[in-house]
Amino acid sequence: MTDHDRISSILQALSALEGERILLTIDGPCGSGKSTLAQQLAEATGAPVIHMDDFVIPHAQKTPERLAIPGGNADAERLLAEVIAPWLAGQTAAVRPYLCHEDRMGDAQPLPDSRLLILEGTYCNLPAIAQHASLRVFLTIDAAEQQRRLLSRVGPERLATFNARWIPLENAYFAALRLPDAGCVILR
Repeated sequence: MTDHDRISSILQALSALEGERILLTIDGPCGSGKSTLAQQLAEATGAPVIHMDDFVIPHAQKTPERLAIPGGNADAERLLAEVIAPWLAGQTAAVRPYLCHEDRMGDAQPLPDSRLLILEGTYCNLPAIAQHASLRVFLTIDAAEQQRRLLSRVGPERLATFNARWIPLENAYFAALRLPDAGCVILR
């Protein structure tokens, strides 16, 4: 499926949705193209994009117990409280990205008012988030292609970290929640 076909199919699905606010989630494995697809959809619709990478839990909270919970490294609670709930209520919302390399919260960035909000990233199908989604997209990727893309993006040293830590965490999340599920639009 080409990028154009993927965008067209999502735009068609979005046009059939009713409601004052539409939350679109784009989930899938790292390297599957979630950020690229979100950016393309943002350009086509003018909708803002929220990145799950801005909502990882701070280092101090990354305990073995928290990371043992499928999706536990995502700060879904903060995302819901600071962004999704106010946005759904038509109130002002702001994104305070967690700056992982600096281990601190970034400055609040006001979210422009829009009928459509695009949330992209692994863990955006956590139940507390997914229940608010109007349309849930799940991208898949072949394991060899994933490795090629990640190697190109992060280099061999960080790829080893992805393979040892991040990919097993997201695979545990996918398995625990049986993702993609029947409620997801699956794109390859």
